Amino acid sequence: MNLTSEPKVLVLGGSFGRWHASTRVNDASTMNGIEAWVYAFNGEYDNGIHFDAKRINEYDIVIGNTNGDNLENFLRMLGHKHPETKFVALVEGCATDYLTPKPNLREVFDGADLVNSINHYSTDLFRRMTSTRVEYIGIPYPAESIRKLALPFDQRKRQIFLTPRLLNRWTEYFCVQDLGVPYYGYERILMRKWRNLWKNLTHLKTLDKQYFIQKADASYHDPKLTIRKEGSLTEYFMDNRDAYAWLNLDYRYTWGRYVLDAAALQIPIVATRSTGHAEHFFPQTMVENEFAVEQTRELLKRLLIDSAFYEEVATVPLEKFDHLRPEVKKRELIEILKGNELVLENNSQIGISLL
Repeated sequence: MNLTSEPKVLVLGGSFGRWHASTRVNDASTMNGIEAWVYAFNGEYDNGIHFDAKRINEYDIVIGNTNGDNLENFLRMLGHKHPETKFVALVEGCATDYLTPKPNLREVFDGADLVNSINHYSTDLFRRMTSTRVEYIGIPYPAESIRKLALPFDQRKRQIFLTPRLLNRWTEYFCVQDLGVPYYGYERILMRKWRNLWKNLTHLKTLDKQYFIQKADASYHDPKLTIRKEGSLTEYFMDNRDAYAWLNLDYRYTWGRYVLDAAALQIPIVATRSTGHAEHFFPQTMVENEFAVEQTRELLKRLLIDSAFYEEVATVPLEKFDHLRPEVKKRELIEILKGNELVLENNSQIGISLL
């Protein structure tokens, strides 16, 4: 096994497809999800359900995403795993999803060499679930390349981006509907691939690609709300970098990419405490929880009328991302798997010391 600078790494997630970092280089500069681990290690990606469990020992490190339906196959992999191969259980999704018993979860945690918690509020919970080492490491983030997409303040439109899918949550909408500026959000299009056909016909009773967009339009019934169609990750950054402010009243205890994206683009965002990122990047516009609607409205009003406050909030130095740089996260993961201890302070990596 190679736990030096260039181990052979496989990331297993819920998306379909099998690829190597070298075959999708165009996505590296904006990748903000678990696939960022693929680029950090110049590794491979595959689907966690369909990956052949017997192949686990072809890799030095396997990082497995624990939400979705991957756990059963992960157990099979652990049954084949040699001690030289290191398995990292990556706790994806919302931590509250793990508050009720989850079949196979503890067995996967106990068989893993490391559990990677992506939300620092939830780390103690996962430490009580298993004797395996649990650390809050999270996910690498390519802040420097995303910062290159940022627009100057005077080139932004006075419009507010409502970050969640419009059918997933409408809390943000009630904060902006009468502020006197345009607002918009996104909905997905209906996927019509073969594996989705039966589900779409039986559950949704339609194959209309505009189904979710039409449903959102009917649900909000507001001509002032612009509903955009979801696109690629690159399109997401290009389409939203000219917004004046973002809004993300997320109730989930998860990784929270919207706050990171806004900080990288230097766009103010009103966000909740739960992801842990708002207190680090946007303490002046952080609210305590998803019900702080009136406080959110007042913060948005101030951002719209107080240019000095706006620039103060929006000016996020790249140095604040130092603890998330891919090379830092890569080194952290390797050092932990080698048995070294991380020394953390204020959500930032400040050093590594030997046990």
